[in-house]
Amino acid sequence: MNYILGILYLIFTTLGVACMKFGGNSLKISFSPNFTFEIGLFTFLGFLFYMVSFVLWQRLLISNNVSFVVPVLTGLAQIASCILAFTFFKEQVTVYNFIGIILIVCGITFLAIRK
Repeated sequence: MNYILGILYLIFTTLGVACMKFGGNSLKISFSPNFTFEIGLFTFLGFLFYMVSFVLWQRLLISNNVSFVVPVLTGLAQIASCILAFTFFKEQVTVYNFIGIILIVCGITFLAIRK
């Protein structure tokens, strides 16, 4: 796996989550006669970060084994999201979250073992 692309994917995905959370309910669409579309700065940045992460994801899937890339990167994205929620959004992290993180790390470790 191209580790630089994987790290960039994780960064942009996590930034997308953070910006969407900060943006809140700033996306407004009105289907009135004058059709209005408003989007807040953080929500817009979140969309941009997700678009970049999508392109990186597509490149990773093309050039690597799907059976390795998908579980590893989605697992790491879940861990990054949990750390983000606890650190920046002061969300409660439960014992079950920690158990899940440990299981994800164990699964990634098993996937990384080469025969």
